[in-house]
Amino acid sequence: MSTERNTVPKLGFILPDDPIASEMHRLDSWLAARGRDDVTALTLLSRIEGGHLEDILFKAGDAEVIGPIAGELAAQGCDAIVWACTSGSFIGGLSWAQAQASALAEIAARPATSTSLAFIAALNALQLDRVHLLGAYPEPVTQAFKACLGSAGISVERWQALDSPDGPSSFRLSLVDEVDRFAGSLPARGDEPILIPDTAINSLDVVEDLERRTGRTVLTANQVSLWHGLSLLGVGTAIPGAGRLLAGETRNTVSST
Repeated sequence: MSTERNTVPKLGFILPDDPIASEMHRLDSWLAARGRDDVTALTLLSRIEGGHLEDILFKAGDAEVIGPIAGELAAQGCDAIVWACTSGSFIGGLSWAQAQASALAEIAARPATSTSLAFIAALNALQLDRVHLLGAYPEPVTQAFKACLGSAGISVERWQALDSPDGPSSFRLSLVDEVDRFAGSLPARGDEPILIPDTAINSLDVVEDLERRTGRTVLTANQVSLWHGLSLLGVGTAIPGAGRLLAGETRNTVSST
């Protein structure tokens, strides 16, 4: 495989090809606008046929489907690879997610992770093992993420499934309103973070406001994907205005493949 190498580290994302205006397509300019000119980002799309159904998610996360995209990212000079899909990485459980990331790393000859593994790594770095889960997905898929987290030693205290049938439906959710309602149902005391999976939900510019409104750490799919990718590159993870995780309030430990 011929590869292009960079003087500035480049982070590669594989994103499902939902027809949405995802913030993940603008990461390069988003990072630069926040003073992070020490890293660049490239996002390529992988085909997903259908929505949040278990058999479709297994197909979407198959290494034969996403592996060639990882190889292309490496060929275009990316130094680490992120499969930026939560449901397409947790649907087979923790061991499946780990094997998936290992396969991508082998194909790309680069460190690789996924959004599900990034959530787990972020919680470990923040030294948190009890969470509340606000899932955009139907209940069976949300339960699958709950089980994946449980296999990693993370207890889901309260959870809700918003029943979005696919990525575009998740994209159209009113995130602030949904988080306000969910946070209002939680115990007044407690430091459990709120987890919001699904990379179809734009969140990078509202995470800090969500934390202020709820009084809790909020971890979103795109936020943890970016944080873990930066960690794999070995560059700093601090980005102002993007929540506690990206404020640098973590232990300096990273799980990588």
